[in-house]
Amino acid sequence: MNINRKTALKTLALSALGLPSLANKKKAKNEFSQQFASAWKSSESYTLRLYNQMPEDKLDWKYTPESFSWRTQFVHCITFNTAQLCGRLKIENPTEAKSKIKDYWKTLSKADLEKEIKEFYAWVGKIATETSLERLEKMEPYAGEDIPIWRLFYALENHIIHHRGQAICYLRLNNITPIGYIGW
Repeated sequence: MNINRKTALKTLALSALGLPSLANKKKAKNEFSQQFASAWKSSESYTLRLYNQMPEDKLDWKYTPESFSWRTQFVHCITFNTAQLCGRLKIENPTEAKSKIKDYWKTLSKADLEKEIKEFYAWVGKIATETSLERLEKMEPYAGEDIPIWRLFYALENHIIHHRGQAICYLRLNNITPIGYIGW
C-alpha cells in the first residue's frame, strides 16, 4: 500500500476527530466502574452487617411455611442475580455447579454462607469492571422493557435491597433490633 503525504494527513485528521469519542467512551466506562464499585461496596457492607445479626440457630427460620427462610433470602440474592448476569452477558455461572449438589445451599453454616455472600459480591464487582463499555451499553429485555446492561447491575442491586428489607422484618420478628441504615 502506498501512503502519500495527503493520505497520511487525511488519516491523522480523521483519527484526531475520533479521539474525543474514544476518550468519552473511556471516561464513561471509568465513571460507571467507579460509581458502581462504590455503591456495591456499601451494599456488601450493609448486607453482611444485617446477615450477621441473625443467630446461626435461626438460619432456617421463616415466619410462614411458604415464606423464604432467613438463609434463602440471601441464597436467592446470590443465585438469582448471578443467573441474570450470566444469562445476559453469556458467561459461565459460578453458582451452577454448587446448585446441582443436593442440599448444598441448605447445609451451609452461617460462616460458610457469609463466605458465599462475599464471593458473590467480589464476583459481581469483577464482572462490572471487566465488562466492556460496548457490552454495558447493549440493550437487554428486563422487567417488561429494554435496558442497557449497565442499568441491569443497578436493577439487581435493587433486588438485593428488596430482600434486605425482608431480612429487617425477619430480625424484628425475632426481637432483634436491626442496625441502622447505611447510606451511600
